[in-house]
This record gives sequence, structure tokens and C-alpha cells, in this order.
Amino acid sequence: MSTLTTRLAMFCTLLCWATASGCGSPPPQRNVTEKRLVQIDFSRLIPELFVVSPDSQHVAYGARAEQKQVVIVDGQAGKPYQAILGGTLRFSPDSKRLAYGVQQDQQSFLVVDGQAYKPYTALGAGALRFSPDSQRVAYTVVTDARMRVVVDGTEQSPYPAIVAESLTFSPNSRRLAYGAIVDTQTFVVVDGQEGPRYDALVPDSVRFSPDSQRLAYGARQGKQWSVILDGKPGQPYDGIGAGSLVFSPNGQRLAYVAQVGKQQVVVVDGQASKPYKGIAVGSLVFSADSQHVAYAANDEKEDAWVVVLDGQAGKPYAAWVTGPVFSPDSQRLAYAAAVHEAKQVVALDGRESKAYTGIKVGLLAFSPDSRHLAYGAQGDKGWVIVLDDQEGKPYENLLSLGGGKIVFDAPDRFHYLATRGQDIYVVQEQLK
Repeated sequence: MSTLTTRLAMFCTLLCWATASGCGSPPPQRNVTEKRLVQIDFSRLIPELFVVSPDSQHVAYGARAEQKQVVIVDGQAGKPYQAILGGTLRFSPDSKRLAYGVQQDQQSFLVVDGQAYKPYTALGAGALRFSPDSQRVAYTVVTDARMRVVVDGTEQSPYPAIVAESLTFSPNSRRLAYGAIVDTQTFVVVDGQEGPRYDALVPDSVRFSPDSQRLAYGARQGKQWSVILDGKPGQPYDGIGAGSLVFSPNGQRLAYVAQVGKQQVVVVDGQASKPYKGIAVGSLVFSADSQHVAYAANDEKEDAWVVVLDGQAGKPYAAWVTGPVFSPDSQRLAYAAAVHEAKQVVALDGRESKAYTGIKVGLLAFSPDSRHLAYGAQGDKGWVIVLDDQEGKPYENLLSLGGGKIVFDAPDRFHYLATRGQDIYVVQEQLK
């Protein structure tokens, strides 16, 4: 049993929830300030066009403007177009740039930082990416009945098709990879070079390692699926989970979800876990020190959902569990769970919070020093941010839609987006 697993087991026996100041000590005081960011006219809002910047300081959305559509950023409207293409609205990772696709006069083109790019017959659905350093833009286009990737304004080689959700920049922003299809064969193009051909690629599976040197993706040859790592196929399975490939922060380990018959396993360093009825999509995560692995699984024997940490299943829950999230120091683990249909809790170090009627599963964040845990919950008077088991100021809602989250600016300061009526506020909390 790992050190962290042992530590969590010990926490289950404690009589209080460890907070920043220790068991039995008073929680920190919270000084709250608000700044109204934008007022939204919901009668004009296009719901599928709503995004929050990664730093949770800006909101962009599509709105109807007479017979046209427009993108509004923090209350400022851009140029109107005949249509804003759904699924294309994106902030850059540094939250300073915005891109989206539009349709105008039977052509489609990208608008970046308010500037229109070259028009094409169509833009590829869901294929718009900023590089991690926010300086580069890549997307797919359709022209002359073929598809191609355009990066930094330069058109790449055309193909009959580009695999959806495959466009991927390396962490250092210098490399680009994507899946392409020719006849019945599929392959990954890396830095303009075509790789080995397979019968199919796993959707959303192309991944660079954190140091940008290694590449992994899922592919099918015949009836078997496997993960290709550094050009070499791994163990064959009946399926590979879409979007499940995860490199450890140090780049030395790789984990993913695989199908074995009617069950699923998590494969870490080539070794398969105990089989489960299902693994929750997007739940597989490494700790910051790359030593621990956790995920949410459906245990058929227990007829319940559990969080599995380093191979050890935790407490079963009837409806669902989500997360999990490791603390920055890799010593703590938190996740949300449904005790039953109407009651939900957050578990930290194995100890459950007060039960709420709702938990904002996207709002679960540790402070940089790992001492505080914050999350959104539905209290008696509205939605509140719970910090170290203490409820904050109530709001009509807390924004997790479109990527909204709690952002710690320092160990003792964090902010988030909240709503009251048609107003969206940036709420800053200072701990004392």
C-alpha cells in the first residue's frame, strides 16, 4: 500500500477535518470583494456559444443581433456576422486572445483578436487550437473537397479527411500533430511527417509528453486496439478509451483506459488494473510528483462508484463520483460524490463534508500550498464557495459552465465567477 493510500486511510479515523490552521482551530476569515464583469441579455444569448477564460476573469458569448450574430467579450460586442460557428469560440491559454469561426456569404473563416483570416469553403468542426504559449493558432479547413490544417496562416498538405479532435500542439508550442485519413488508412502527421498507417485512430488520443519529446496515441489494426508510444504498439485490447491517455508530469509514465470484453481497465506503465464495469471519462489523473494515480470507477460487485487510488478502491457511492483532484504537494486527494440522488458531498483525505443538494463538480480546487480546499455547493440560501468546510457568501449561481473555475492567485487569495440576476461578477476572496 502506497504512502498516500496509508495516509488517507488514517484520515478516515480522524474526528475532525484538517484545515489550514489545524483541527480544532478556527477557519480563516474571508474578505469578499465583487466587480461586475458583464450583464447578459439571456433573450439574445446563444447557449452553445459561451466560454469563460482560463483565468476566470473574462466571459465571451455569442448573441443574436437582429438578423445576424455577434460575439460579446466582457460586454463589448464585436463585428456582426451571418453566423458564429458553434464549438469554435476559444480563449487562449493566457486568457488574452480570443478566436472563433464565422460564416459569411457562403464562406467560413476564422476571426482572431478581431481580425478576419482567409476564407474557406468550411472550417473543421471542433478543430481550433491555440498553442500552450498562446502565440500560435492551428485549425482545419475544407477546400476543393479536401481538408488541410492551417497553422500560423500556412496551409499544410491536403488530405481526404482530418481526424476530428486530433489537432495537438506540444507543451513547448513548437510541434504539431494530428490524424489524417487516406483511402481506408489512418496515420498521425507529426511536424509535417506522416507516421505508420493503421485502420483507425482513437478519437482525442494524440498526446505529447510534458517535455514535448514523446508522442502517444491510440490506434486499431485489424480487430485489436493498442496505444502507440514512441512509434511502438503496446498490448492489444478490445478498445482504448477516447481522450483517456495521460502522461505523468515527469513524462516517464503513461496511463489510459482500455476495454477488455465488457469491462474496462486502467493501464499504467503497461500494467492493467483490476477490471471494472466502467471508468469515468476524464477522471484518470496523476499526482504532481508522478508517483500516484487515481480515477473514478463503477464497481459492478458493489453496484456503486468508487475512487481508486494506486489500485486501492475507496468508499462506494450509489450514484456517481467525480474528480478526483490531487493537491499540489501530492499528499492529499479530493473528489465529489453522490451519497444518494438528492445528497452530494466532497471527500477530502477520506473524510466527507456536509451533504448538499448540489456540488459544482468543476469547481474543486486546492490552494498552491495545499492547505486549503475550495468548491462550489448549493446551500440553504443559494450557491456558495465552501473553503475548509466553511460556507461563504451566497449567490444565485456559480459559473462552471464554459470552463469557469476557482482560481487561487496566491495561497491566501482566490477568485471565481458568480451570478446575480443577469449580472456576472468576478468575486475575489482574501483570507486572513
